[in-house]
Amino acid sequence: MPDNPGQNDSSHPGPPEYFRLFTDHNIARLAAAPQSALDDPDLKFLVPPPPPTAGTYSNFGRQWPVVDRLPTLAEQNIPQLYPEGPIDRIAELKKLNHSLLFEFLDLVNVLIKDPSLYAARTERIREIFVNIHHLINEYRSHQAKESLKLMLRHQILSKRQTTANLLSKCQDLEQRIATLKTDAANIEAALTRGSPAPAPALQTEPTHSPAAPNNESPPHRSHIVDSGFRSIVKSIQDLKLT
Repeated sequence: MPDNPGQNDSSHPGPPEYFRLFTDHNIARLAAAPQSALDDPDLKFLVPPPPPTAGTYSNFGRQWPVVDRLPTLAEQNIPQLYPEGPIDRIAELKKLNHSLLFEFLDLVNVLIKDPSLYAARTERIREIFVNIHHLINEYRSHQAKESLKLMLRHQILSKRQTTANLLSKCQDLEQRIATLKTDAANIEAALTRGSPAPAPALQTEPTHSPAAPNNESPPHRSHIVDSGFRSIVKSIQDLKLT
């Protein structure tokens, strides 16, 4: 079923006419007999066409090649202003740029003397611009590869830096955990002997407690446990991964 060309050229083209065939009845018929769908005029548009592998396709009223490639100047009916084969593209671009300036000055001179002869000069300027853009577009694939390589290189460096930071934090955590284990063992030993708990090695701020008189009894066991536990919890809270 052909599309309406006028709709394809509009800013917001309408749906193809065969969207009306996508009814519940036709969808049920397609599910019941998918093999015979292409022979039924009401069902053949419900079957997606195979992806094109050659030729052109239509998109918003314009034809585009299926295989994306840079068309030659001859295919665009544009004369090639630089030689065939391997060339120094930078040198050729400079030559075309100089030719463009010369043609522009010539156009200004023609507009002053005889404006009716401007068409040939503007066409020549257009051909030079197309040649310049064609040479530049030949760099696109190389530019895409180099951009991808640069992006991957940045990602690798970022991941390596993140890995190094994680390893450094893991080593710091292992050292702190080892210190906490030592503090816990010392506190347990002090509780077993009934003596005051020693100050933990991993301590972020000093603790001040009034000295007990000589006639007072040693701290209660629960006080010793609470003091040691608070020190360990405080040390764990200070472990911040940045």
